[in-house]
Amino acid sequence: MRYLLILALAAAIAAAEPPFPYAPAGFLKIPENIQLDAVSAVDVDSRGRIYVLHRGEPPLLAFDAKGRYTHGWGQGMFEVAHGLRVDRDDNIWTTDNKLHVLRKFSPKGELLVTVGEAGVGAADETHFRSPDDIGFSSKGELFIADAGNGRIVRLSADGKYIKSWGAKGTGDGEFAAAHGLTVDSRDRVIVADRGNNRVQVFSTDGKHLASWSGFGNPFGVLATGDTVIVSDGDAHRLIVLSWNDGRELARWGDPRTVQLPHLMATTPDGRLLVTEVNGKRVQIFRPVK
Repeated sequence: MRYLLILALAAAIAAAEPPFPYAPAGFLKIPENIQLDAVSAVDVDSRGRIYVLHRGEPPLLAFDAKGRYTHGWGQGMFEVAHGLRVDRDDNIWTTDNKLHVLRKFSPKGELLVTVGEAGVGAADETHFRSPDDIGFSSKGELFIADAGNGRIVRLSADGKYIKSWGAKGTGDGEFAAAHGLTVDSRDRVIVADRGNNRVQVFSTDGKHLASWSGFGNPFGVLATGDTVIVSDGDAHRLIVLSWNDGRELARWGDPRTVQLPHLMATTPDGRLLVTEVNGKRVQIFRPVK
C-alpha cells in the first residue's frame, strides 16, 4: 500500500509544473512493537540522529543517522504532544499543547528542564497557553509559538524569559494561532499563522518584516537553504517559498499521498522529513538534483 502511495505521489510530482525540488523516498521505519498515533514533530541533531514526537506510547522515539530505532521515552508525561526541536547542544525540547509546558531532554531521554507550569495556561513571563512549536537563533535563544496566547515568546538558551510580542487578531504581528515556527540563517523568526492563512516574518526583537499569503493555511514552516517550506494541513500539501519574498516556487501533495502534514525537519544530507497527523507516519523526501 505504501509503495502505491509513493508511486502516486511521484506521478503527481512528475505531472506538475514547475518541477519540484524533492521526490518521495519512503517512510521512517518504526519497530513493529510500537504503534504510532498522530505524529506531530520530528527533528535531527548534529550527528544526524532523528527524534520523533507522536501521541502514542512511548511519545518520544530516537533513531540513529541511518534511520534505525534506538530507544524511546516519555511514557505518561504528555497530554497533547505537539512540537519537538533539537538545540545546538543536541538536547531535545518539546511542547505539550494541553499541559502548557516546554520540556528539555538529553539525547538519552533524561528530563533536564521544564519551563512553564503543568496544567496552568497563562500569558505572563513564566507561563504559556498551548505552546505549539520552538525555534532557535544563532545565539541559541529559544522562540516559542505560544498559540493559545497569540504571541511569540523569546527565551534565553537556558529557558529564561526575555520578551514576547503578539496578540490574537488579524493585523501585522497578531495571530489566529502561532502554530509553527522556524528561525532562518538570517535570524529571522518565521511563523506559520494558522487560521489567518499566512506566514509572518519578524526580527528576533519582534519587528514585523513581512507577511506572505496566497498559498493556503500554514500548519508548519521550515527554513532550509534559500527556501521556506510550508505544510498546509487543510489541503494535505507542501509548498516551497522563496525565502526573500515568500513567492511560491512549487507545491505538491493531496489527501492520498500527504495525510495532514504537520511539522518538518531536514537531515544533514538534505532529505526532508514530514510528520503526518492523519497518516500517523514520517514521510521522507530526497532532494532532486
